[in-house]
Amino acid sequence: MLTARSGRGDDGTTDLLGRRRVSKASVAITALGDLDEATSAIGVARAYAAHGDPESAFVLEQVQRDLYLAMAEIAIPATPGAPPRISSVRLEWLCQTAVAIDIRTPTPVEFVLPGATVVGAHLDLARTVVRRAERSVVRVIDEGRADPESGLPTDGNLLAYLNRLSTLLYLLARGADGATGLAPDLARAPR
Repeated sequence: MLTARSGRGDDGTTDLLGRRRVSKASVAITALGDLDEATSAIGVARAYAAHGDPESAFVLEQVQRDLYLAMAEIAIPATPGAPPRISSVRLEWLCQTAVAIDIRTPTPVEFVLPGATVVGAHLDLARTVVRRAERSVVRVIDEGRADPESGLPTDGNLLAYLNRLSTLLYLLARGADGATGLAPDLARAPR
């Protein structure tokens, strides 16, 4: 149902929390959209993983919660001296989680064709969306550093988190594929 508030963005602008209306093509809005898409893609993988791998589903839920903090980091103007929303504690949790999964997950040294399992395929897709979000956030951070008055974030924890998140998703995908007992499908065709 359309309301009086509907249609405010018909002119190509939208509200950015704590700021004036901005273009829907701004770096911040692009990054927010990419992060939103990333958490949705992770949600699909989590929904599938929940049936057979509750530990991975729990990890994915924690990541989704962190991505909402990442979106807040971009949407809400930075307060001088305030700690980043993606804290070093969250970054360390992600790193430790990835290391623990890496230790128990055999990973091939060659490129893998996504699609060996439904969960693995969704995790691989989420990984590529996270990579796109990371590129968008790099532009936000660059703009924030170039213009400190912009209110955009400048902290590197957010970038490190997204970079390492893609590694975690890759490891979870290989674990999901490996749980079937089948060898991964390698990108290079057998000769």
